[in-house]
Amino acid sequence: MLISFVIPAYNSSKTIHRCLKSIYSLPLKGTEFEVFAIDDCSTDNTVELLKNYQKNHANLIVYCQPQNHRQGAARNIGVDKATGDIIVFVDSDDEVDEGLLKAVKRVEDFDLDMVIMRVAKVSLEGKVESEMSLPYQEERVFSGIELQTEHPFFGTAPWPYVYRKSFLKKVNYPFAEDVLYEDSDFVNVHLFYATRMMYCDECGYVVHYNSTSTTHTLSSKHLCDYALLGTRMLKFYESIEDKASIYADGILEGGSYNIMKAFNRLFRLKSSNEVRAFYDRFDSHCDRKLLLGYRKPSYCWTRWTRFGLKHRNFCVFILKFAFPIKLLFQKK
Repeated sequence: MLISFVIPAYNSSKTIHRCLKSIYSLPLKGTEFEVFAIDDCSTDNTVELLKNYQKNHANLIVYCQPQNHRQGAARNIGVDKATGDIIVFVDSDDEVDEGLLKAVKRVEDFDLDMVIMRVAKVSLEGKVESEMSLPYQEERVFSGIELQTEHPFFGTAPWPYVYRKSFLKKVNYPFAEDVLYEDSDFVNVHLFYATRMMYCDECGYVVHYNSTSTTHTLSSKHLCDYALLGTRMLKFYESIEDKASIYADGILEGGSYNIMKAFNRLFRLKSSNEVRAFYDRFDSHCDRKLLLGYRKPSYCWTRWTRFGLKHRNFCVFILKFAFPIKLLFQKK
C-alpha cells in the first residue's frame, strides 16, 4: 500500500529538514511511499533545500506554486497529484513517528476510511508538553459522528488522521484556499461521512508548537478568516438532514463560535482602518444579513455579534473612538 505524504511549505528553511528526516527515517522502502512538498512562494531558501534533498531521494516531488494561495491550496494540489492509497498531511515544522505505520496498516487490514493517531505536542525547547489521546479500545470501530459526539472537536486539524485516498475523493470536499483557517471544516465534513474509523494508541505525529505562528497572531485578515471558517461550517450545517442531532448542534455551535470570536475581537485591532478592512474582506465573501438567520439562544451568538453583523458603519464609528481610549489606558 503506497503512502503519500503531503507537505505544504512556506518559508520553512529552518524546519523542513527535520520534517523530511522524520519521514525518511521510517522503516519503509523507497517504493512504499512518496513525498509531495508543495512550496507556496517562499521568500527564503526553502525551495533550494527541498531540491537539494530531492537529489538523494527519487520519491520526493517538489512542486512550486506560481502564486501564494496558502496551505489549503497546497494540500489540494498534493491530494490531486498523489498516487498513493493513503494520504498523510504533514506540516513543514512538524514530524511523524513510527506509530503512523501502525495506523496505515489498520486502514488496509480493517477497510477503514480514516484512522486517528496519538499525537505528541512539543515546545520550542523540544519538551513534550502534552499528548492528544482517546480513551478508546484499539479494536473498536466507530464512525466520525460517534467520535465528534463523544469528544466534540477533538481533532480539528488534518494531521492527527491517516486517510484512505479513495474516501477523500468520494467525499470531494477540498480545503478552502487563500484563507488562514482552512482545516476545521475539512476535518468535520470528512468525519461526518466517515463510517469506519479506528484509534491507534501509538504516537504517529509530533506537533512543534510555535506561539509566533500565523494562528497565534492578530490582524484584520486573521479575524475575517475566523468568520469565514464559521460561515463555511454554517453552510455545511445546512446540508445535515438531522438538525436535531448532537452532531449537527455541534457544527452550528462551532460555526457560530468562530463568527462570534471574530466580532468580539474587533476592539483588539489597532485602528478603525483595520476594522474597515475586516468588513471589506468579510462582505466580499458573505452576506451578513443572511448569517443573522442562523442565530439561536446560545453563548456562541452574543448581542455584540448580532450588532456587528447588522450595523457595519455604526460598529466602525464606535470603534473609531474606542481605539484612542484604549491607547490612553495602555499608556497609563
